[in-house]
Amino acid sequence: MIAAVLALFLAVSALYTTPSYEVAVERDVVYATADGYWSRVPQNAPKEVMKLMSEMESPKPLELLADIYTPVGDSSENRPLLMIIHGGSFLLGNKEETAHVAWCQYFASLGYVAVSIDYRLGFHLNKSSFAAAEQAAVEDLDQALTYLLAREDLRIDPERVFLGGTSAGAATALSLAYRPNQENAPYQIRAIANCWGYVHSLDILENARVPILSFQSKRDPVVPYRRGYPLNMFFVGNCYGTAKVAERAETLGIRSEHHAYTEKEHRLQVDNQGQLTPHYYEIRDRMASFFAECMEEDLPAQGVLHGDAVQPAVAGE
Repeated sequence: MIAAVLALFLAVSALYTTPSYEVAVERDVVYATADGYWSRVPQNAPKEVMKLMSEMESPKPLELLADIYTPVGDSSENRPLLMIIHGGSFLLGNKEETAHVAWCQYFASLGYVAVSIDYRLGFHLNKSSFAAAEQAAVEDLDQALTYLLAREDLRIDPERVFLGGTSAGAATALSLAYRPNQENAPYQIRAIANCWGYVHSLDILENARVPILSFQSKRDPVVPYRRGYPLNMFFVGNCYGTAKVAERAETLGIRSEHHAYTEKEHRLQVDNQGQLTPHYYEIRDRMASFFAECMEEDLPAQGVLHGDAVQPAVAGE
């Protein structure tokens, strides 16, 4: 009897945390069409971005693409889904970035459907245009989720959706998970990996109950660790980094885990040559454990705080 219980415990604890499958990839799947400026630029191509910005005219129809990674031989009818959203200041980036491909390969080997997406990029250098770019990314992420859940062959459980983003991608994930009335969406976001992302207002954390796993360097030169303006671009508006997000989440009783680093780096997952760093593996493994812990938990009703005694922190702190 004890041996059987121990075997069951080990099997459950290994579920979605131990690589168990080969991985198949369906590339360049069109998940939506939308008007925009562009949807993909390599991270190391700032000159290309400058050229695109100098030639910006009216938005044009864009095909938005996704790469879908699935576990080969998995028979589950209710697979968890992990969406990976790249960063790049809403100007740069694409779904084939080294760390994002590696994350998708790894999580698909655990039994997830893992998806990396391109989304609309580009904005004029003013506050309203930047805000429109942020909103477009949120809409594109929502469209990608809608497309994927409609794919019966992927066998995705709509109540086990996870988001992982870096920088602008993490900001997009937070904005979607914590937008007003998100509880009416046809899917439930179970947890977020917030890799050096931000929010414009801490008050949005009162809209939902989604657990947040955060990573960022205290000396991040791009996104403020606590509060400030990304790259000193004042037109972007005030932003709150992972430290302030974690503090407010804890105040509100939202499950939150925060990992702080000390390197003077923004992107912790890759080095200057684009190669994976030891931090990539630390982040990957903690993501897998945190998501598995959140997988079967009963989450509080969306938008409902724990108890009457909980008081939100003062806006603007």
